[in-house]
Amino acid sequence: MSNKGYTYLGYLTSTHFIIHVYTMLLPVLLIPLQEELGISLVQLSLLASIPRLVTMFIYIPTGLVSDKHPALILTGSFIVTTMGAVVIPLSNSFPLLLLGFTLIGIGSTLYHPPSLRMASEFDSERLTLAMGLHNVGSSLGFAAGPLLLGYMLERQGWRYSFWIWAVLTAVMGVLSWNYTRKILRGTETAREISIFGNLRSIMTTEFILVVAMSTLVEGIFNMLVTYVPAYFTTDLGMSYSLTSIITGIGPLTGLVGSFAGGLSGDRFGKYRTSMLVLGVTGLLMIIFPSLSTLYVVVIVYGLSRMFQASFMPLMNGMLAANCPAENRSLGFSFNFVMVSLFGSISITGTSILIERIGTGVIFPISIILTVPTIFIIYLLRNIGK
Repeated sequence: MSNKGYTYLGYLTSTHFIIHVYTMLLPVLLIPLQEELGISLVQLSLLASIPRLVTMFIYIPTGLVSDKHPALILTGSFIVTTMGAVVIPLSNSFPLLLLGFTLIGIGSTLYHPPSLRMASEFDSERLTLAMGLHNVGSSLGFAAGPLLLGYMLERQGWRYSFWIWAVLTAVMGVLSWNYTRKILRGTETAREISIFGNLRSIMTTEFILVVAMSTLVEGIFNMLVTYVPAYFTTDLGMSYSLTSIITGIGPLTGLVGSFAGGLSGDRFGKYRTSMLVLGVTGLLMIIFPSLSTLYVVVIVYGLSRMFQASFMPLMNGMLAANCPAENRSLGFSFNFVMVSLFGSISITGTSILIERIGTGVIFPISIILTVPTIFIIYLLRNIGK
């Protein structure tokens, strides 16, 4: 496939897995934590939105530094994530929980710019395929976190799952340093760091449109990921453990989606495939509120997660294709800043609507945001002709 080999892809997949085992834990724990702490859903939503605001301020420095020192930043991401995974199970108050989830958010912030640059440099002719294989790791992580949590929730308690992941994250940090300091030697950007100069080099019309599209679509996906588990519990009457298990099983379909998105993007074009994927996702969101039978809910939820996963390599491929290679980590970082800002506002804003209207409000909001997202991709496709 590429002279970088399968070990290179294996590193990207396994590290992405570890980073994302934590992503679905907070959405599953929203209702249990609400009962344990005795606070409102709006307050709990701050556990998701405040870390996004904090990480927003470090994405640009991360992108600049990781272009020069990728191995160091990647290893640092696992150190910080391990710290968060230790703080959370030791917490018995909201401020400590907030600190723990913020540390995990910072760890994810440090990880993504250099790892996405690595994926984009695997093989220029199979860009979205490499992004898809990288995304396989996140799908596995999305699944593994809630599945282990669901198993332990009514046995040892939710805190034990964090201890297990903390140990594995620390081990991955050691392995990451040993691998990346060799494989990435000589790939560092030699130019001096200049925030405004480097930012100017990436600010093309195409790149700005891709960032706008990414911000909207990530807002949709983050809202669904955060509140669909609460919808299962409050609207469909599922138990906490069943909600956790279904939330874990759903992303397994993302394995198929990641491969399909990567392959179809290279075969049929990133823009055309992206519009199709978002269109189908919108149709599933129209159907979802009318479902009540358990197996049908599971099937449609699994399909929605599959199409969400298939979109990610396409989106990252668009970002990589519209950003200079020497500043690609910075390009991904700038995108994450916009995503974090919009995500923090949308998650807390949605929680206010949920308390007033109900959890089902997430579906019409998602459909409304999907329409301009597809239009932006259509514009990008025409510009690229």
